[in-house]
Amino acid sequence: MKKISQTIIVLLLVSVINGLPTSAIFALTSKEQQRLNLQQQQQQAQAQADQKAKEAAQMKGQIAVVNGQINETQNALNQTNSNIANTQATIDDLTNQITAQENKLAEEKNKLNQVVSSWYMEGNVGFFETLFSSSSLSDMVSKQQYYDSIKQQVNTTMIQINELKAKLATQKSDQQKKMADLQSLQQQQTSYKNSVVSQRNLQTQMLNMTQAQQQQYLALVNKLQGEITSVSAAIYAERQKSHWNESIIYGSTSYPFGGIDEPDPWNFLTRECTSYAAWYWNVKLGKDWTNTQPGRGSARYWPELARTQGYSVSQTPRVGAIVSWYGPLYSGDQWGHVAIVEAVNGDGTIDLSEYNWTKYAYDYRKSVSPGNYGSYSYIF
Repeated sequence: MKKISQTIIVLLLVSVINGLPTSAIFALTSKEQQRLNLQQQQQQAQAQADQKAKEAAQMKGQIAVVNGQINETQNALNQTNSNIANTQATIDDLTNQITAQENKLAEEKNKLNQVVSSWYMEGNVGFFETLFSSSSLSDMVSKQQYYDSIKQQVNTTMIQINELKAKLATQKSDQQKKMADLQSLQQQQTSYKNSVVSQRNLQTQMLNMTQAQQQQYLALVNKLQGEITSVSAAIYAERQKSHWNESIIYGSTSYPFGGIDEPDPWNFLTRECTSYAAWYWNVKLGKDWTNTQPGRGSARYWPELARTQGYSVSQTPRVGAIVSWYGPLYSGDQWGHVAIVEAVNGDGTIDLSEYNWTKYAYDYRKSVSPGNYGSYSYIF
């Protein structure tokens, strides 16, 4: 804050000496500071939006994993339900078979009862009774054998039916135990699925919230961009006014790049002051000049770039030199400005050509006192 105040005082003194209204200085510095503040807010909002986008991407990945778990659990649950249905069908079939065998057993018991009843109805209640009631011994033997044969057949069938019924009952008991295990597994799988679905629903809610916050930050970024654009327009409009004894001529140049802020062949951004100066030296003057320190290509670093490339840095102007303002041009400036010296005037002022003093455009300024804009040097 102290440094900013000192800068404003210096600018006020310069404005008094050169006859510039102090309101113009305050307008310029306050607008630049306002734009800087807005840009910082925009960067913070964009960083928050990017962070929310990153969080949302992570949440989507987590939800995808949970959805996979839900699908796997549902497939397992479907298999369990199929096994339960098959087991129930087997139990029903065994039950029907047991019932059929019980019906057969009842029929065989009925047959045996009929044989016994028929035996007694004929008065054959014992061996001697049979012997004395028969017309002959052979008749008695044949009747006895007949009834014994039927009883044996019925008893044998009943034994077979009971054995089969017992076997079927054992199988049914095994299937019922299997059914109980499957139903327990079904409950566990259903409980796990419900838990994972609840987890997925919670994550989805958090994702929706995060995406909503991201959109809010992006909306703030757009809002701030609108404000920055408005403030920048006011700044450029202020620059176009004649300050001190300067005059601005809007002409044309053979600078070839039409895109804005695209990388140029020398690692600067097109239609910025740095790209124009680099083009001027490389193309028009045939001097090698490039950004040897990517990330530090702003105009304020150009004296440092000059030394790395073997060029001189001086306070003495000469035609074709680069004039570099490194700090600050105004309160809050963090980029600086560069231009090409086109003429050195007898009164100590210079004429210069430049880009982006007028927004992303070329202009030619005459009678510029470089000290009016802060610290500077010449590169040649």
